[in-house]
Amino acid sequence: MRKIRGFATGLRNGSWSQTKYTNLTQYSPYSSEIRKIVKENHKLPSINDKLLIKTYKAKNGLIHPINEDDIRKVLHKIPSEFLMNLRAIYLCSGSEKQKNYSNVRFGTYHDYYKTIFLHPFPESKCIQYDKKPKPSISLEYERHGAIWYKEGKGWNLQFDIHSLRSLYLKDVLIHEIGHHVENISHDIKHKSYAQREKFADWFALEYGMKKK
Repeated sequence: MRKIRGFATGLRNGSWSQTKYTNLTQYSPYSSEIRKIVKENHKLPSINDKLLIKTYKAKNGLIHPINEDDIRKVLHKIPSEFLMNLRAIYLCSGSEKQKNYSNVRFGTYHDYYKTIFLHPFPESKCIQYDKKPKPSISLEYERHGAIWYKEGKGWNLQFDIHSLRSLYLKDVLIHEIGHHVENISHDIKHKSYAQREKFADWFALEYGMKKK
């Protein structure tokens, strides 16, 4: 799962990729929304169906930086074998609880459903940090065009729509596809969270940032 890196206040940190639906974090507003999406769709598409891409309207104060056509254009550039058995990609609506949740997520890949859930971003396009992260993390956002500036005792990471779209299309989406690739290609049961995130980060770099 793609997350905010560093020590952000109120934004994306932490992740999960579960092999069983019942293992979802009970009180996470992201897990709750995923349950709701699954319930509304009765069942997720089977692996024999065409990949489903569906948008839920973002709640007030949240935005979708990308749309379904953007996603299709990215998928067209990904080798087809990497998308094998990927069932669906959902642009989630978000919720009031998510806006105030400390462990905020960009996206989630669910191993069991072989499905990607892309979460909306705050309409302000700004992330507040208690302190500026180390260069290896801060530069990760700058390469998309985001700008750091100090405000009071903390730091803000400000995106515009172009830098935010770059982050979602070249990093977040590809990162989650990387989790899917590892899920269908390797035995993930014996891999640690850190190992899986390292692979997804590498995949996003190779097939996202390095691709024209």
